[in-house]
Amino acid sequence: MTDDLLRHGWLHVDQLPPGFDLVAALREVDFDIPSLWVIATGSTDFVSGEHAELGVGVNGDTGVLDWIAGDQRSVPRNGTNADWKSYFLAGLDETSVPPGAEVPVEVAYQALAEFLATRARPTCVEWRVAEEG
Repeated sequence: MTDDLLRHGWLHVDQLPPGFDLVAALREVDFDIPSLWVIATGSTDFVSGEHAELGVGVNGDTGVLDWIAGDQRSVPRNGTNADWKSYFLAGLDETSVPPGAEVPVEVAYQALAEFLATRARPTCVEWRVAEEG
């Protein structure tokens, strides 16, 4: 089941089976390339005001976080990458992450765990508006 779920670059929290630990599943994967998943909450209608997404990525000891709600994209205030970076949705399709999205991987895991518990933007990270690109 873990392999099937992690083959999808976009997931909705309601798709996760009860008791499934996504953070633990990601910790078990041996990543060959920078990989990213988008986990949504709220409405499945992308243009709904009730729809929000947490992007979470892994690249060795580096993680990625971004938050999209409505027409605003946010990244961690203390993100480390100065330029746009390429990551791969579920390890397959190349996508760009904005400057400031990279953080230590443990911060990304902590934010994902909080998001899965609350279904809201993680508060363990301070956020700022992302650069448009």
